[in-house]
Amino acid sequence: MFGLALQTLRHRKSGFVASFLALFLGAVIVAACGGLMETGIRASAPPPRTGTGHAVVLFSPIEHEATRLVSLSAVFGGIAAMVVVFVVGSTLAVLVQQRMREMALLRAVGSLPGQIRLLVVSETLVIGALATALALAPGHYAGRLMLERFAEGGMVSPEIPYRAGWIPLVTAAGAALLAAVAAAWIASRRAALIRPAAALAESGLQRRWISAPRLVFALLCLAGGTALALVTALVMPGSVAASTAGPTAMLWASGVALVCPGLTGALIAVLRTPLRLLPGPACGLAADNVRARAVRTAGAVTPVMLATGLAAGLLYLQTTTDASARDAARDARTRAAVSAPVAVAPVGLADRTTVHGPAAVTVGTAGTADARDAERVVTVAAAPVAAAPVAPVVAAPAGGARAASSGGGSADAWINFLLAGTIIGYAMISLVNTLVVAASERREEFALQRLVGATTGQVMRMMSVEALLVAVMGTVLGSLVAAATLVPFRLALDGRWLPGGPVWIYLAIVGLVTALTVVATLVPVRLALRVPPAGAPAAP
Repeated sequence: MFGLALQTLRHRKSGFVASFLALFLGAVIVAACGGLMETGIRASAPPPRTGTGHAVVLFSPIEHEATRLVSLSAVFGGIAAMVVVFVVGSTLAVLVQQRMREMALLRAVGSLPGQIRLLVVSETLVIGALATALALAPGHYAGRLMLERFAEGGMVSPEIPYRAGWIPLVTAAGAALLAAVAAAWIASRRAALIRPAAALAESGLQRRWISAPRLVFALLCLAGGTALALVTALVMPGSVAASTAGPTAMLWASGVALVCPGLTGALIAVLRTPLRLLPGPACGLAADNVRARAVRTAGAVTPVMLATGLAAGLLYLQTTTDASARDAARDARTRAAVSAPVAVAPVGLADRTTVHGPAAVTVGTAGTADARDAERVVTVAAAPVAAAPVAPVVAAPAGGARAASSGGGSADAWINFLLAGTIIGYAMISLVNTLVVAASERREEFALQRLVGATTGQVMRMMSVEALLVAVMGTVLGSLVAAATLVPFRLALDGRWLPGGPVWIYLAIVGLVTALTVVATLVPVRLALRVPPAGAPAAP
C-alpha cells in the first residue's frame, strides 16, 4: 500500500497541496512552542554549586519569567496541536469524500478495509514527513522571533537567551505528525468500512454522516464544554476563569465540528425557503445544491466555524478581561470618593471656615448659649465669603490615595493577542485551503452544467450564493461557540452577560471570514471554468 500511496500522490499533486500547507504551518507553530519550552526550562534551572560546597539559591525574577514561559508555551502548543488535528482532519475528510469512487473500486477488486485505511495513513505519512522536516528550520527561527516579541512586550527579560536544541524541535514535529496521522485515521474510517456498492452510490451524493464513535465523541466534547462553562461561571474566581475558558472554547468547537453535518442540514432547511424567494435562478439552484450536498457542504462550513469561533473567542477573552478591569477600577474610585471621611466640627459664627471651589461651602453654628444645643448650619455661596485665609484642601479617602500603573497587564494583553493572532492566522489559512479543495473537486459538475447550456456567469453567480451560504452558516455556528465561551467567563468576572470590547472586532472577523470564503471558493471555480467543458472531467 505504501507504493500505491506514492503513485496516488504523484498523480494527484494538486489535491494534497492543502494538506501539505496545513501540516507545514502547524508543525512550524508546534516546533516554535517546543523551542520556547526548552528555553524556559534551561533558564529556570538553578545555578550550579560553587566550590565551597554550599549553594545559596535566591529567588530570581528571571526564573519566575522562565517558568511562566514554560507553562505558556505548553498551553499554546497543546491548543495548536488540537487545531492541527481539526484542520488537517477536515481537509483530509474532503479529500477522502472526493475519492469515494476510487476507494470503492479498490474494495470491489478485493482490498480489505484495513488496507484502505493504511493507504490514507501512508499518504498522510509521506506528506507529513516532508512537511515536518521542512518545518524544523522555520520553527526554530519562529521560536526565536516569538521570544524577542515576548521580551519587547515586557513579559520576559531580554536577558533570557534562546536556547533550543534539536530534541524539542524533533519532538514537536513528531507531535504534529502524530496529530496528522490521527486525523487521517479518523477521516478514513468511513471510506474503509462502507460497502463497495454503497460507496459507489455515495461517491456522487453522500447522505450518511453519523456513526457511533462520532456520536460518542461529540457528546463527550459537548458535555465537557458544558461542564467547563459551569465551572467557569460558578467556581473560578475572577480572572482565574481564563484558565478554563480557553479549553471550553476548544471543547465546544470540537463538539460542534463533529455534529456539523446535522447542524448544517438544519440551517439549510431554515435558509432554503427565503433564499428561493429571491429573484434569479442562481439562488434557487444554490439552495438545492447545498441541500443535496449537505454533508460535503458541512466540510466547508466546519473551517469557517472554527476560524470564527476561535477568533471571536480568543480575542474577546482578552478584551473582556480589560473591560472588566477598567469597570472595577472605576467603581473602586467612585466608592472611595463617596466614602471619604470628612471631619466637621461645630464652631462659632465668628470662626467660619470657607472651602474654596466652584461653590464655597460654609459650615457654622447658630449663636446659642449652649454649644450642645447648637443647630448646625450649612450655607453654599458662589464666591468665597470673608474669612481668614485657609490653605487649599484636597479631599482624599481615609488612609490616603494611591495611583499606580503597571506594565504587567498590558504585557499580558499583548502576548495574548500575539498568540491568539498566530492560531487565528493558521485557522484562516487552513480555511482557504479547505475551501479551495472543496471547490476544485466540482470541475466535472461545472462541465456538465455548461454542456447543458449554463453560462460561465450563471455558474459563478450560483457559486457566489453557495459561498455566502457557507459563510453565513459557519459564522452562526462559530458565534455560538464564542458565546458559549465568553458568557460564562464574563459572569465569573463581574456577573454580567455580554462580553466586553468593541463591536467592530466581531464585525471585522465576520467580514474577513466572509471575504476569504468567497474568494477561496470563486477563484478555483473561475480557473476550472477556463477548461473547455469536454476536457474538464479528465483534468487533473
